[in-house]
Amino acid sequence: MFEEELLTLSTADLLESAAEERAAESRSATRSLVHAVVYADRFHPDVCPDRPGRRASDGRERAVVLGGDGCPPILEFCVSEYGAVVGVSPGVARDYLANALALRARFPFVWARVLAEKVTAWKARNLARDCEKLSLEAALYVDKRVAHLLDSISPTRLAKIIKAAKMHADPDLAKAEAAEKTDERGVWVGRSDEHGTKTCVIKASSGAVRRHKAKIDEIADALLALGDKRS
Repeated sequence: MFEEELLTLSTADLLESAAEERAAESRSATRSLVHAVVYADRFHPDVCPDRPGRRASDGRERAVVLGGDGCPPILEFCVSEYGAVVGVSPGVARDYLANALALRARFPFVWARVLAEKVTAWKARNLARDCEKLSLEAALYVDKRVAHLLDSISPTRLAKIIKAAKMHADPDLAKAEAAEKTDERGVWVGRSDEHGTKTCVIKASSGAVRRHKAKIDEIADALLALGDKRS
């Protein structure tokens, strides 16, 4: 149906329509974040009324803090309710609410730019997720450093700036995260498929990976010299 409508448009009108759809998509993503924080606010322990089925014994509904230091607590069961209604898993719902709450509480400059539609929602969410372990003070420092950059530079360059800001704001945490990444190194071999093919995944230091690739290239060049034309 949509394709038939678009086929009748001139190229200029088609591009204008595409731009409008893109803007509407961005606006919708921003509104979804606002929906999330307004929803979460209704389940702050201090304002949420008693609900049917809530027990006053061990195992009752608890207050949880999502998004990191400085975010307001919310009642834990509201996460699953949110996910069920919007059609995502409890884990995805938890991450989304955490990102939204973190942006408002821990990254006020970024949040203001998101609301003004000057920062793409998913880029802001990535920032909130990457900095979730930072203290509130450290997060506010990162916020000031990157708010004006989020939509103006490449993701790779932005990641480097965020990393540098995190290192300055909380060097101990940055070192701990680096150590965690080191612990993730290893080699994993998958099962064979019906075609006799296996997948091998290697996660190692940059230097080790470069040496590994250089050795493979050396063997490939030798095989080519011997007449093997395969890729």
